[in-house]
Amino acid sequence: VVHYHNTPQSFAALLSKAKKYADSHPDQPKLITINAWNEWVEGSYLLPDMLYGFEYLEAVREVILEGKYDRY
Repeated sequence: VVHYHNTPQSFAALLSKAKKYADSHPDQPKLITINAWNEWVEGSYLLPDMLYGFEYLEAVREVILEGKYDRY
């Protein structure tokens, strides 16, 4: 899937759909592949930046842990 006009919020929505799919198929490995950690040139990265800060990483945490984490 190629995702255009990416924001942390739209990324979280797409990741949530992928997680729901994985959760609804228990016979398959629970694996979600995220394209890149630091592919700055292609605009595909999770690393903190000046525009969104840690929001992409926070989106991963929020979706995967379903909000069940201790912030401190």
